[in-house]
Amino acid sequence: MRIEQGGRTLGSGRRFQSRRRGMTPAQDQPTTWNTPMYGRYLEDHHSIRCTAPNPMQNGVIFGTMRRALILLLVGLMTTLAAGDTIFLKNGDQLTGQVTLEQDGKLSLKHGVLGPLQLDSSLIQGGELSLDLSDGSELSGTLVGYQNGAWLIKPEKKAVVDLEVGPDGGLSRKVDPVEAQSQMDLKAERDRAKSVAKEMKTAAEQRIKAAKKIVSDADEVLKNVWSGNFSIGGSMSRGTSTASNLSLNIGLKRDVGHSVTDIKAFYLLNTSDSKTTQNWFQASIDQTWNLPKTKGVWSLFGQGVFDWQQDASWEQRVNGNLGFQYQLVDAKRAPGTDWFEKMKIRTRVGPGFRKEFAGDNPDWAFEVLLGGTWDITFLKGVTYSGNAQIYPDITELGEFRVTSNSNFMVALDSMDGVSVGVGIKFQYQTEVSPGDEDFLLVVSGQVQYAF
Repeated sequence: MRIEQGGRTLGSGRRFQSRRRGMTPAQDQPTTWNTPMYGRYLEDHHSIRCTAPNPMQNGVIFGTMRRALILLLVGLMTTLAAGDTIFLKNGDQLTGQVTLEQDGKLSLKHGVLGPLQLDSSLIQGGELSLDLSDGSELSGTLVGYQNGAWLIKPEKKAVVDLEVGPDGGLSRKVDPVEAQSQMDLKAERDRAKSVAKEMKTAAEQRIKAAKKIVSDADEVLKNVWSGNFSIGGSMSRGTSTASNLSLNIGLKRDVGHSVTDIKAFYLLNTSDSKTTQNWFQASIDQTWNLPKTKGVWSLFGQGVFDWQQDASWEQRVNGNLGFQYQLVDAKRAPGTDWFEKMKIRTRVGPGFRKEFAGDNPDWAFEVLLGGTWDITFLKGVTYSGNAQIYPDITELGEFRVTSNSNFMVALDSMDGVSVGVGIKFQYQTEVSPGDEDFLLVVSGQVQYAF
């Protein structure tokens, strides 16, 4: 490159060293330039004429411009890629943030052109991603504007009609028929809920009724009389012939607050065809639980009839009325104690006694002091009975004692069948001459519960 001033040469290209940011003269020249050469004047403001351009300098300029153009295109493409795209009927394409508005208007924020507002009549289509008022997102192709709604076609789905609300929010337009169907569906659901609630209430009432039926059935079952029958006997023959027979029967009715217990037994002993014992006894025992005591306190009434062939009094009745107190009501888990269940009740009550023959046929007043018990040692192994003493109020110092008890073992192989021993005892301080003052009977027996 040669630089001239007024027809004389100021320097030539051979004396310059090329640098990235400018040209600097060689060290042996008197004049030095530090100013870049591209598009600039020399400091002495003389005209410069390039007589022989350097091809390498042109390459540097063109390379810089090419890089700037590439960066500009990349930035423009990035701007165009971000946002929604609108295709106009005149063939133009606009990209930016699209907002659908009422009356077929559309707003678009363009990165270069700024905010634009377009009418639906100018729009051919578009690709949009929209946020709806219900929080969902809808993406698809803008089909157009019709009947007050923007038409959006999601991929592989039916066209969706979008309405613009007063607040600018987008919502799916509901067809009147579909809206009525939805209302009918909602009404049906509400009706179904109401019916379900009514059915639930009815079911609960039926359950309550069923529970009451079961409870009443249990009560009826409790009201049914239960009972037992036992028989025992023996026969021996040798130096003398002896035989004995014992029969026992019992009936019981338990309704929770009231218990009725009826018992009877018969004993017959013979020796060498001579009757040595012929005894019949029947008794009734009734208890009523007192209110608010949970069965701890009860009122009881008792009546007993005795007939003995060989006794001087022959027939005797006694009755008592008084109070009963449940002294023990205990349960134990199997194997943890010597018993599983135990109930012991004490009794006290005044009453009377009447003998129809013998030396004491007058009415006698006496007091019952005694109790009853039911003990379960193991499953099916029980011991139950009663014992009482009757002090005579008319003649102080006189009394009598009675006791009846049974020890039974249930047979697993035969339902309702038990075997055991029955013990009966009587003692009386005042008897007629020739009468025994006590009686003890121990008999084996087989019992069947029904």
